[in-house]
Amino acid sequence: MRDTTPVQLGLAGAAQLGLIIREVTEKGEATLHRHHMVTSRPARQLSAQEFLAARREHWGIEGKCHQRLDVSGFEDKLRVRSASAAATLGLLCRISLALFLQWCQVPGRHQRDKTYPVWSGRQIRHPSPLLRRLRQPAARDG
Repeated sequence: MRDTTPVQLGLAGAAQLGLIIREVTEKGEATLHRHHMVTSRPARQLSAQEFLAARREHWGIEGKCHQRLDVSGFEDKLRVRSASAAATLGLLCRISLALFLQWCQVPGRHQRDKTYPVWSGRQIRHPSPLLRRLRQPAARDG
């Protein structure tokens, strides 16, 4: 980690530059991977350990939401030409994912069944419970 300025990097808001070096071993062969990162938070606000944790959290989001949308929801394979159709399908995929995550929180579910493909397959075969749930008014806090 080192402090930097927007002028030094030619990047507005840059305050700190970081480098993560990872050693990856595949088939017995080790290679080094270097990842440069920039943040607008200065070192007094973000230590090297906090920077690394933030980097890991970024991939946590990718793994939790985007991976499910891409792999289970086939979002990357959708070939719609209309921007509004793409937005509508994206919204429906996210609603489906949110309902799945809510379903997973119910006690008593077998761990092996807590996969998006299992859940979505059940919804396709038996859509009535899901449709009833969607028609219920949202619970209000307070």
